[in-house]
Order: sequence, then structure tokens, then C-alpha cells
Amino acid sequence: MSEPGVVGAAGKVNILLVDDRPSNLLSLRAVLDRPDYNLVLAESGAQALALVLKYEFAVILLDVAMPQMDGFEVATTIKQRERFRFTPIIFVTASVQHIEWIFRAYSVGAVDFLHKPLDPHAVRAKVAVFVEMYRQRVLLRRQGERMREMEHRERQLEVAKLKWENEQRYRNLAEAIPHIVWTAGPQGEVHYLNRRWAELTGLPNDASLGSGWRVAIHPDDVERLEALWKQALQDGREFETECRVRQRDGGFRWYLFHALPDRAENQAVSRWLGTFTDVDEQRRAGDAARLAVRVREEFVSVTSHELRTPLTSLKLLLETLERSLREPLDPSKGPQILNRLSAALRQTERLSKLIDALLDVSRMAAGRLQLEPEPFDLSELAHEVVDRFHDEAARAGCALTLTAPGPLPGRWDKLRLDQVLTNLLTNAFKYGRGKPVAVSVEDGGEELCISVKDHGIGIAPEALSRIFARFERAVSPRNYGGLGLGLYIANEIMLAHGGTLAVESVLGEGSTFTMHLPRQVHDSPSVGPQLPHPPASS
Repeated sequence: MSEPGVVGAAGKVNILLVDDRPSNLLSLRAVLDRPDYNLVLAESGAQALALVLKYEFAVILLDVAMPQMDGFEVATTIKQRERFRFTPIIFVTASVQHIEWIFRAYSVGAVDFLHKPLDPHAVRAKVAVFVEMYRQRVLLRRQGERMREMEHRERQLEVAKLKWENEQRYRNLAEAIPHIVWTAGPQGEVHYLNRRWAELTGLPNDASLGSGWRVAIHPDDVERLEALWKQALQDGREFETECRVRQRDGGFRWYLFHALPDRAENQAVSRWLGTFTDVDEQRRAGDAARLAVRVREEFVSVTSHELRTPLTSLKLLLETLERSLREPLDPSKGPQILNRLSAALRQTERLSKLIDALLDVSRMAAGRLQLEPEPFDLSELAHEVVDRFHDEAARAGCALTLTAPGPLPGRWDKLRLDQVLTNLLTNAFKYGRGKPVAVSVEDGGEELCISVKDHGIGIAPEALSRIFARFERAVSPRNYGGLGLGLYIANEIMLAHGGTLAVESVLGEGSTFTMHLPRQVHDSPSVGPQLPHPPASS
């Protein structure tokens, strides 16, 4: 490695490699080792800043995770100085799951990023683009110095020739890289698009010049993109934003729209150099991460409310019973005490069901649901569950009926099917608005069905596709309690039996949930610890 300098007679350019691990620096040096590159190594942020202040670099490859001063701090400090405003910085990071690092990298002035472990071809290709741009700027600067010494006519001819050669060199390079590359005039009119534009969008390049490229932008993004681009043209500053670009197949993908002003000697913008970089996967990963955070926060809020309600009631009941037992026992208060004990037991049962549901979901998510099939009569099971629910139906003001044919023998997990039917009836009473609830068992030959029909609030069409997912509800938890787990658990149990759980609903008129079961289910293979059966009582 020679001493840093500027582009010399041999055409060498300085490239700064910054990483606190010497082994990583050696790997990068091996990948980028070329006779026309002068690779300068720095093992800390402070050392890198000292070198940047002293020498000129074509491009900087900067590690994100460094002690004392990380890559973001180094990049921010560099970009604060006007002379380094357009020095390209490529971040190197191993944290590909941290989508926020990518966004932060762009915000502090990075032009691109590389993921560890590094792809040598990608490293060379990306560095080559910025090195070539740097060479062009240096070449133009030096040619300008020489041209001032020439006659006016000769200078004009030479400028025209150099521009043509540089444009050809730039276009040759642009055609070789995998991204969409474009150039525009000072007012933003596009003069050139490389072949990747036509390959990805299916739009002819000629028709996309000027402002024709805008037809490929998603209609919801056009107005925002044009406003930002217009402001960047007025300010003459580097610009980037994300937008959706229509693909050849008619679909849309997210791209990073990035534009860099190329300035003449008088600092006026002579043209714009730009790229479209596909960031669809990163964007969708970020959206998914934000959605997961929202779902988790909502789940924690609902769960804490659902657990706190029976705990508060249970505490009050037990305190009342304690006061009653401390006083002389009055035989006339016996029924009152028994009623309070019954209420306390119901709240305890409610807590038990909530905890069982959470445990079921945890084990199902880990793939540890195991069935215990046994021969039994499906009609008999329906009678048992319906009989158990008569008191609850009376409290809800719902008339509960059962229609079932004679014996329907089969081989299933009895307690798990009891759990599914129990969940469906519980929902029917909760959302049934005190109207009749009907349970029917049907023999479909190779398939048996149990349906639970209510005449309650029903389910909106847009909610039908998500009610079987974890923590999802068709209604607001403010109006109806619950964790949003009952239908998810019921659906998973049916799938484990090789069956399905279907729903038909009309908003405001009620819902019908139907369990479709094969005649029998075979023994489940042992997968992890056995999932305990829930209590059969409601």
C-alpha cells in the first residue's frame, strides 16, 4: 500500500477501507486489489477522519459496528464538511435483519450498503461505479485547467469531444451494472436510461425519455415524487426517496430513487446522475416488522385487560367472603356465601381458560400439537356439550337447540373436538345478541359436519379472511372481550384432524361456523412434548 495521494500518472485512485477488525480489512483489500487502486486502511473512526481531512478519496467503505465511534457517527462527521458532501460512502454491515440500519445509513449520507459475508463480485462492481465517476470528475477538472490555456475555439472543440467521450464511457459503464441508471438535464428532463429500464419495466427507452418515465410510477406515488424531485431541482441538491415502479408483468416493486447533481466548474448543475435500486424486499421486511410490533403491543394491552378483569372480581369476592367468615356465622347468609363462592369459581375458571389458550397457542406455534384419537359417537359428543351449555345459554338469553341423527361413530381426539365446539358456542352466545343458537350434526358420508348457527351481529366481509389468525378479532376489543385466540385454536385443531373449519356470515344477521371432519383420524406422530388437553367443562 503506497502513501495516499490524488489520481496520478498511473491512474491510481485512493479508496478508504474502515473496519476495527484487521481481518476484515485484509479480506476487503484482497477483494479490491488492483494495480489502479490505492487501498488505504483505517482501524477506527478517528483514524478514518484524520485520513479524510488529509487526502482525497474516490469512495469510502465504512463498517457500521465499531467501538467508540460507529460508522453512522463517522459518516455524519464527514458529510458535515462541504468538500466531502459528494464523497460516496458505502456502509458494510452484518445486521441484515435490522432494516432501520439501512434507512439510517441513507439518512446520514451513504449511497449504498454491502452485507456481510461480502459478495466479491458485488463489492467490485459497486466500487468500480464510484471510482469511474471519480475519475471522470478528476479528468474533467484537469482538462478544464488545461483548456483555459488554449485558444477559445480550440477549447470549445476539445470540450465537445471530451463530453462525448465521457458520455460514452459513462453509458458503457451504466449498461454493465445490474441497476437502472439514468441521466437528466439541469431541469430534470431525462436524456438517457440504460437497458435495465426496458428489461424491468417493459417500456421502450425512447418513449421514457423526457418525462415519459413517470408512467411507470405507481399512481399513489407520482404526486409525492414529482413534488420532491421539483424541490431538489430548485435546490440543486442530492435527492432520494422510495417509490413503486411498475414491472413488465404489471406488478409493482419498491425502488430507491436516487439522484446526484453533476456540477460544472462554476458549481452550476450541468446534469443529474441517477439510479433506481430495488429495495422491495427490505421495504416489505420493514413493513412486516412494524406490523409485528403493532400486533404485539395490542396483544399485550388486550391480554393485560382480560387477565385483570377476572382477577379484580375474584379479589373483591374473596375479600367479601373473608369479612363474612370473620363475623359470627348467620345461617340465613349461607346461600349468599355459596353464590359468592360460585362466582369466585367462575372467575377462577375464566382465568384458567385464558391461560390454557395462551399455552395452546404457544405450543401450536412451535408445532407441538399432538392428537390422541379414540373411537366415540360424534352425536353423543354434541349432546354432552350442548347439555353443559344450557345454563350459560339461559344467562345469555339465547334459546339453544340441537339437531343430531342417530349414532355417528368415528375415531378422533374427543377432548380436542369438545374444545372446538365449546369455543364456537362461547362465541355464539357472546355475539348472538340474545337470539337463538342452533347446533346441527350431519352425516355427509365420507365427511361429518357439526354446525353452530347464531343470529347475532355477524362478521364484516373484509374480516372473514383474517378471523382464524392469532390475536385477530372481527370487532373492537373495547366492545367485546377476548384475546382473539379461540378461532385460531379451533382452526388448528381441525387442520390437525385433516378437516376444516368454515364460516358463512352476513353482517347484522348472524354467522354459521361448520366443522368438517373425515370419518377418522390416524394417530399423530410424536412431535415434541405432548400438548395437554384442556378441561372439558365450559
